[in-house]
Amino acid sequence: MLYRLQLLKKINTIIKDVGSKYVDASIIGPPPRKMGTTRFYASGPDLKAFEALATYGLDVRSIGSMIGQAKGIKMAYGALTKGLAAISTQLLIAAWKMGLYNALIEDFMKSQVELYKWMERRVPRMPNRSRRWIGEMEEISKTFNALGLSPKIYEGAADTYRFVGRTTLADETAETVDLDRTLEQLIEILADEM
Repeated sequence: MLYRLQLLKKINTIIKDVGSKYVDASIIGPPPRKMGTTRFYASGPDLKAFEALATYGLDVRSIGSMIGQAKGIKMAYGALTKGLAAISTQLLIAAWKMGLYNALIEDFMKSQVELYKWMERRVPRMPNRSRRWIGEMEEISKTFNALGLSPKIYEGAADTYRFVGRTTLADETAETVDLDRTLEQLIEILADEM
């Protein structure tokens, strides 16, 4: 994010120079099909116009006066949700390849129940999004690097999504994805395609 802050400030200046207002904004959550699931974050010195969108039913959240904060919260949120999906995919494939999948899941069911339920819900729905998540992981990697944190975790997550993006599962669309595919079935397919 810091590495892009100069660009955001230039955009802000260009827009202000022609008499308009610039608001840094990001969206967290799924497409807004159901109320309360999609949040629109905004930051910058000119938030009033954007905040008015709340009167039309959007969940608008002003989070600060600095340009870049709205994009920053999306980076941090995606680092957890999409990063965790990549880590989960990697470790489950590793367990499968070592013949330990069932033993690991059995242990998760005793010691990590909520996390395992999250994996069951999220990981099987990931393949058709994997190609676009590569870029998000690369952006998060650059952001963390600019903050003095290791970029390697998210470079690895991007690699995981590159692998999944090369499989036939990534060709599915939101309309054609197999919603009955279990986490175990997904991991077996991915392990076989390695």
